[in-house]
Amino acid sequence: MKRAVSTSLISRWKKAFAGGKNKPAGEELSQQEKPKTAGTSIALIKKVPVTFQLSRLENPKDFERMAFVAKVCSKHGDSPIKTVMHIERTRTGSRLVATDGHRLHVAEISKKIKSGNYKPVVTKDLISLGDPMEGIKFPVWAKAIPEKAEKRGVINLADTGMGKDRKENEKLSLVFNSFVKQTGEPVNLRYLEDLTKRDWVIYCQNGKRRAIMLKENGKPDDKNPLAVILPIPQAA
Repeated sequence: MKRAVSTSLISRWKKAFAGGKNKPAGEELSQQEKPKTAGTSIALIKKVPVTFQLSRLENPKDFERMAFVAKVCSKHGDSPIKTVMHIERTRTGSRLVATDGHRLHVAEISKKIKSGNYKPVVTKDLISLGDPMEGIKFPVWAKAIPEKAEKRGVINLADTGMGKDRKENEKLSLVFNSFVKQTGEPVNLRYLEDLTKRDWVIYCQNGKRRAIMLKENGKPDDKNPLAVILPIPQAA
């Protein structure tokens, strides 16, 4: 029988990812920067060694999953752990992991990449990796995943967004309200926006202020992209 993840375990996970700095659970990173977008110059990418590149046009599925993980990586952070994409080579491809201390993104792709910790450079249609970063010990990320959680519902993020499109904004707002109703917990709206634009199944543990797990809906296997999100704490 699988055991439930305790609050103390989540605290240890947060402390490890925080690089030794204590922060309130669920605190938003006000200075977090998103990965480079379409405006990034290809010439800039060529200035650093490139050991791996993934094109949206050549492999849209792998690109979507890798971009999903890269969205959690900060350009600057109070810990190197928050700035890298952790990669584990598997028998069938590669497992990608990233965290900012308050959420975790995990996905698998078919491309095989050397295991290590990388700083991804993301443009509209290309993701590039340089040499693996030295001296970074990524935490045991699997400890952050709830081992005993109940399915609470499904949210559909298709045609949602945070931008100038009013209809996309309205739909994201409706999805957020549905998420809070199903979980009883508020989260950073940006965390939902950074999920892939698909159906996501919600899993919750018993108790308040516990980590929430979401898995991209699809065939019931362990290769579906997943996210773990810590709720926003209630005001004292």
